[in-house]
Amino acid sequence: MPTLNVQKGYDKRSEIKLNKGEFIIGRDPVCDLVFDSGDVSRKHTRITNDGSCVLIEDLGSSNGTFVNSSPIEGQYELKHLDVVQIGGNVFVFNNTDAAVDTETMSIKRQSGMRTSEYYTPDFMTLMTKRIESNIKRVFKGKDEVIRNVIICLFADGHLLIEDIPGVGKSILAQALAKSIQGTYKRIQFTPDMMPSDITGINIYDDQKKDFSFIPGPVFGNIILADEINRTTPRTQSSLLECMSDSVVTIDGRPHVLPKPFFVIATQNPSDYHGTYPLPEPQLDRFLMRISIGYPEKDAEKEILTSQMKQHPLNEISYVVKATEILQCHSLVRQVHVSEPVKEYILNIAEATRKHPSLSNGCSPRASLALMRAGQSLAAYHGRQYVMPRDVWELVPTVLGHRISMKLRSQGEFKNTFDVLKDILEKIPVKEEEQKL
Repeated sequence: MPTLNVQKGYDKRSEIKLNKGEFIIGRDPVCDLVFDSGDVSRKHTRITNDGSCVLIEDLGSSNGTFVNSSPIEGQYELKHLDVVQIGGNVFVFNNTDAAVDTETMSIKRQSGMRTSEYYTPDFMTLMTKRIESNIKRVFKGKDEVIRNVIICLFADGHLLIEDIPGVGKSILAQALAKSIQGTYKRIQFTPDMMPSDITGINIYDDQKKDFSFIPGPVFGNIILADEINRTTPRTQSSLLECMSDSVVTIDGRPHVLPKPFFVIATQNPSDYHGTYPLPEPQLDRFLMRISIGYPEKDAEKEILTSQMKQHPLNEISYVVKATEILQCHSLVRQVHVSEPVKEYILNIAEATRKHPSLSNGCSPRASLALMRAGQSLAAYHGRQYVMPRDVWELVPTVLGHRISMKLRSQGEFKNTFDVLKDILEKIPVKEEEQKL
């Protein structure tokens, strides 16, 4: 059922359900939602839910009705995660049950098509194209970055985006979250944040004479952990169990997180003021670590042009369902990995453990992550088998944050990526044209 989640102003209830029919908001007592505030007209806004879409309309109010910071004229169709402002009251529109208007609906309606036939590699290719094109409407000039984000999502991993402020880390994460029809939660990490602010807490209910669990923001499908290295290691570690097991344990009781569960964490470089470097166990839970970098001049000009009037993030909506992401997870695991490719992965992992410039090598979890990411990249390209080239491409993003250099080797190698490049040059790759 569509809902308005209260962000500011109306604190009598945190969620307002929008049943079918008309829903009037205003100061008049006959309205469905009444505000006792001078900045709200007697009959301010009408919201109409006809079962297929939700429309919002300003009723000639003195202050106007705003959606995504822009005043609306006539009827406006609300999209999932649209921000609605009425006077000093702010709401977020949620509609996770709405139908997604995509080509998948026509595919599924083909005569005689069963569910097992519907979820095919072609289905995953379609999902990839739709998410990719939707993100490109917002995030300009970094196609390889978008590709890596989608690969990480379909591999059922978690993503760490590390770069300087202002290059679009949070925008990229939000664009992905808006492209997937699931529950989106954002956690802004600060030094005073406690673990319970993320996972939730048990509160004593005097009426029930028992404790009730109040879930934290980690209970969602897409979690944006913004500036994760701005908070203390104690709070950072609260994500550890969530990311590895998709379970939160509070006072000895486990609480299962919804699926899919995808954490996108952003962080500033460790030499910036007020940062707490992520501990090694926490880093190891991320399938991939990527950087964005500065855009090209033409791409930056396109960014300026697209944001002259309003942010393009407000114009995109969901193009796939969260349940379809789960089907993509299943399809990725069906991608064939031959014995030679497995041997290639193991040779890379073994080389990191023996390299004289590294203080630690890759663990078996890292080898598994490299294989899973390779399966996802193969599926991204529409193949049902992994090639050595897939593994070779992903080594820097999958293994770069799992190894550390010795201090005396920093004169020979600039960073861990240079070490991995040296390792890859010394390990031969078999003929790629052969289907392994």
